[in-house]
Amino acid sequence: MFLEKYAEKSKLAILIVSPRGARKGELVEGVLISNWSYGKSAVSVGMQKLKTSGSALDAIEYGIRAVEDDPTADSVGTGGIPNIEGGAELDASFMVGNVFRCGAVTGLKLTKNPISVARKVMELCPHVMLCGEGATRFARSVGFPEYQPVTPAAMEKWKTLREKLDAGMKDGAKFKEYHSVVGYDSDLDSLSKGIERMAKAGQLRQLGTVGTLCLDPSGIIAAGTSTSGWALRLPGRVADSSVIGAGTYATPAGASSSTGLGEIAIRHGLTRSVCNFLGEGYHPTEACEAVLKRMLRRDKVDVIMALISLDRHGRVGGATTKESFSYQYQRMGDDKMTEIIPTPVSN
Repeated sequence: MFLEKYAEKSKLAILIVSPRGARKGELVEGVLISNWSYGKSAVSVGMQKLKTSGSALDAIEYGIRAVEDDPTADSVGTGGIPNIEGGAELDASFMVGNVFRCGAVTGLKLTKNPISVARKVMELCPHVMLCGEGATRFARSVGFPEYQPVTPAAMEKWKTLREKLDAGMKDGAKFKEYHSVVGYDSDLDSLSKGIERMAKAGQLRQLGTVGTLCLDPSGIIAAGTSTSGWALRLPGRVADSSVIGAGTYATPAGASSSTGLGEIAIRHGLTRSVCNFLGEGYHPTEACEAVLKRMLRRDKVDVIMALISLDRHGRVGGATTKESFSYQYQRMGDDKMTEIIPTPVSN
């Protein structure tokens, strides 16, 4: 009953918002941007939705859901590689920049589309973030059925990684059987060193997220990010994809999403910093580059960190610390999307 009453108030708050993203008399062409190669489906599906509904929120939700539903995207939604104990914990966040409204879930279990749940938190809940059991109960209360996102293929990848982790740990802390999984009961020192060795050897590459940003014809600008998190992470780990200001942020000036190692994005508040630069008039690419360069001056970062950005004028941009990162965007008047492979920045 509470959610039903709050829903009416929340829907009104979203519907009557004045689009402050565009200045009076300024024409706005809708545009959508997403990261990584699997973000192409987010742009394709999201653009179809944008052209039919005209809503940035719908475009982001449906675009990201397309990636969450893709079992080959093994760091997002269905098919994501589980944590150290073999379970799936999903993270996502949603933010509308014009009104500073946001919602997030972390540690969401047995649910198909965390980005949709995050949107419901934003629209129906008085809180910004729900976690773990509370997030899962909320999802059920607003109509999301129980669903197992861990696929057989993901479990096979998990077993392979566990074997490599086993080899990288001390002899006294080896895992005996995969059905007798351990997490906090293990030797945390050797566990962390084993994971670190795997990351440095390039064996743990599941650090990606799907981030999608949209400016719609009415001037509403929004951002969304989703991930299944770092493979083999400890249970309860919070990804930056659910942290407002780290993985996702939006203001009337623009929006941003980050990808890479979430702990770094959280420590440096990457996406909020990008939006601050957008507010000062920076081009989105310049804003992303400035934030990553500042991060590199302050911190020894040897993993890929990347950002995408979109401003209220419809300009798009992105930056990365290492090669292999790409993003793509499409405007409503374009027949196809444009892919960008940025040159890595340095401090």
